[in-house]
Amino acid sequence: MTLNKSALTICVLAATLCGIGYYNTHLDDIYAMRADYYLKKNDMQHAQEYYEKAFSAGFTGSKERDLYVNSLINSPLDINAQEKLVNFLNYPINDNAKLLVEYFLYDLKREIYRKYPHNYISQAVFNQKVMHWGELPITYNIEITGDIPKYFEKEIENALTEWEKATSHQILFTRESKNPNIIIKFNSVNPATTDDFKYIVAYTTPNVLTGKLKNMTINFYLKDSQNEYFSQNQVYNTALHEIAHALGFMGHSFDRNNIMYLTKDSMSVLTDSREELTDADINTIKLLYKIKPDITNTNDASGEYLPFLIFGDDKEVNSAKIQEAKNYIKKAPMISTGYVDLAESYVAAKDYPKAIKSLEKALELADTKEAAGLIYYNLAVSYYYINHTEMALDYAKKSREIKDSEELHFLFAEIFAKQNDFANAIKEYNYLIMKNPQNIEYTIALANLYVTQHKYPSARKVLKNYIKQNPNEKNNPRLQPYGILRFGL
Repeated sequence: MTLNKSALTICVLAATLCGIGYYNTHLDDIYAMRADYYLKKNDMQHAQEYYEKAFSAGFTGSKERDLYVNSLINSPLDINAQEKLVNFLNYPINDNAKLLVEYFLYDLKREIYRKYPHNYISQAVFNQKVMHWGELPITYNIEITGDIPKYFEKEIENALTEWEKATSHQILFTRESKNPNIIIKFNSVNPATTDDFKYIVAYTTPNVLTGKLKNMTINFYLKDSQNEYFSQNQVYNTALHEIAHALGFMGHSFDRNNIMYLTKDSMSVLTDSREELTDADINTIKLLYKIKPDITNTNDASGEYLPFLIFGDDKEVNSAKIQEAKNYIKKAPMISTGYVDLAESYVAAKDYPKAIKSLEKALELADTKEAAGLIYYNLAVSYYYINHTEMALDYAKKSREIKDSEELHFLFAEIFAKQNDFANAIKEYNYLIMKNPQNIEYTIALANLYVTQHKYPSARKVLKNYIKQNPNEKNNPRLQPYGILRFGL
């Protein structure tokens, strides 16, 4: 019996299709077998890589899951291994391997807390994210004018030195006038008008743009509500407190002995005593700088511990921040800060109506234009998320009247895009790209806008221009989804 050429071709094609079908339907098994092969060769990196592919493809084998987990637990527990263990919890399988990971991570957290006892790190996060400077020394500048008493500068310098010594020089500062990390300014007029507000000595504002920490500004008031200069001790105590904020700790302690107690300024004004950093203060900042930051000023964030190990999941983080904000409001009901913090927690929980209500209260209490501008911005964001774009646009404009910024232009672009006002959205994105061509977020946003309009040549041009100006970014994983649009770039 013989087969003609056509019949043979059909048989080969059928066999090929059957092979492809088997491969696709048994992809999880194939990845698992490949992982076993590398495991026997003691090539842990490739073994873990293929186990992860197998699990993502639906593989549920308990033996392989146990092998994978044990390979991680017995490896150097660097950030990469910690991330793999946390990601393993996301697989929708409840078995001994998952239970082992949960217990192991819990024990690891206890070990970390034994190393840094008596801390209040749970209050550290900013908008549910860990934030701190990514490299040392941390630069600062004190903007001095003629009418500022000399001891203000001296006591701030003393406070900076104290933080260096207390952290065994894990934290280092150096004075730098050009683009410093921390900007220290002075305001001659204190918004406090009664003794009840006497504790307004200073406040710290972070400048975060599209996920990157640009700088921190500490604003000191020179005089109290009675038009008297704050004393040396008051300046020193306040500087200790505000420097911790400028280092990235954006919350407060609930213990009145700690320098980050939320009404520490009030206590120091009343007693005029010189404060000392507690073990809890020091351990909190030390631990903060061991955690891999979500927001920092460098391109490559590094750290010894994953945020999840310290703070838990997003729900746990948000619960802690809501409690802190409510406690702040209870202690200082006439200060807008607590209401802003509470609103940010509500936004993280996607409870936008509560966020708006809290921000409206904050707006009533705002005592500076800068504070009002921030609240207007947050109101614009909240209304944007509930698709009330006209209200969002109105508040964005009010915020811009006080202070313009790249962040605001980005918000305008997003609002215009949601309104299908593509001409103005494109105009804003192009302005941002011209202003900051290194920021990949602007390029991606504009390329996505063109893709949604099926203007693929325009999207390709945006990508091409970005790579031309940033050749080292050609292989950035953020650009991989654009596939054919990147062909030949």
